[in-house]
Amino acid sequence: RHTLRVSVKSELKTLRKKAIVAAETKQPAAEVADATKTAIKKFAKAASNKVIHPKTASRKISRLMKAVNRLQK
Repeated sequence: RHTLRVSVKSELKTLRKKAIVAAETKQPAAEVADATKTAIKKFAKAASNKVIHPKTASRKISRLMKAVNRLQK
């Protein structure tokens, strides 16, 4: 169970970074939206499977959206 949680948390960090890098490098809006959407889905799934706390997932999703929106301007 521990290795599963660690791998999921690692994947979440990677997806978050990919979404932020996509926004920073001024990639097309569709690519940024796709990367962000994928990250949000994974955070929600991890919370529903009790890998991370639901409020932690909510906070991380919020911060991700805030960062991506700031970088796209």
